[in-house]
Amino acid sequence: MKNQNLGIAIRIVCALIVAWSTAGICQLRVVGYYPGWMKNKLPAARVKFEYITHINHAFAWPLANGNIAAYNEIDHPELIAAAHQAGRKILISLGGWGQSDGFAPMAADSSVRKKFVQNLVNFCQSRGYDGADFDWEFPENATQRAALTTLIKEVREVFDQTHPEWLLTMVAVASNWSGQWHDYAALSQYVDWFNLMAYDFHGSWTTHAGHNAPLFAPSMDYDGSAHQGVLYLRNQRGIPQEKIHLGMPFYGKECNATRLYGPSSNWTDLEYAAIVPRLNAGWDYFWDDVAKVPYLLNTARTKFITFDDSLSLSGKCNYVKQNGLGGVMIWALGQDVLNNTQPLLEAIGRAMATGTEVVTEERELVKNFVLFNN
Repeated sequence: MKNQNLGIAIRIVCALIVAWSTAGICQLRVVGYYPGWMKNKLPAARVKFEYITHINHAFAWPLANGNIAAYNEIDHPELIAAAHQAGRKILISLGGWGQSDGFAPMAADSSVRKKFVQNLVNFCQSRGYDGADFDWEFPENATQRAALTTLIKEVREVFDQTHPEWLLTMVAVASNWSGQWHDYAALSQYVDWFNLMAYDFHGSWTTHAGHNAPLFAPSMDYDGSAHQGVLYLRNQRGIPQEKIHLGMPFYGKECNATRLYGPSSNWTDLEYAAIVPRLNAGWDYFWDDVAKVPYLLNTARTKFITFDDSLSLSGKCNYVKQNGLGGVMIWALGQDVLNNTQPLLEAIGRAMATGTEVVTEERELVKNFVLFNN
């Protein structure tokens, strides 16, 4: 009975994909971050490469002396072999939240930078990676901004000299808060594409319950949206739209709150796989028709969950295609594994197929469905 209910919960948040054919899958780029700690939950043999084009293997990171450190789990030759067997490219992702302290001192010294770049080439070459993705979270001043540009320029030059087929990508932010310390116009000359972190718009740093990853910003909320992030990078910072990948979270957040936009406290992250069972366990599903994302409230109206489902992610894929973006980025593969299925990844893979249109079913998604208009 438990499995049957879970299956119902999965189906009710799915979008309907029409005009789909297997030949069309992944014509646009679908980049999935694969954290090293997913090694056991999502073994290489279970990665659905048919729905993605590239993997960013997370994380390794620079040390202040130019050496490279990494999680123990990053040693995963089976993943690299499986990606190549499927005709996909896999990059090593450098940095991440909590592992970026070495960037500033390394990038500030020309000799240490040179050492790091050579270490990176050796790291990629010895393990079989197809390039590198940079996730420095975050430069904090004008000096670090200039050092980041110099670092990326030098990596690009060495890649072109030694392995011109290697890719060089990096993370981008959705606002000027840390975006001011990235020279995106200059970086765009050297980077193949940018992965826009279009999530974490609300959390423990905000005082109200809002969406983790709204596609559009409701009028009463000033904390940003995916659309505003795209406009910021394209219109204000000069990144060509075809170099922008829209980030899509396979996780949500839970907090204490009585309603959407009400006062909040005690925020915590939840993987999608941990959210779906709530649909049959005393939680009500709501759809925000302005933000184009769902949320949950428990029946006691004391807790709030913001998340993305197949419906909202399919809509974001439509947005990517309609606005000429280069593709999508996923954080993170493995967070949607449910009963040997990966519903969010499958929805994105199909929605990103060339020539498809994603339409929503009639709004009878759940018994307690509410259409929320801001």
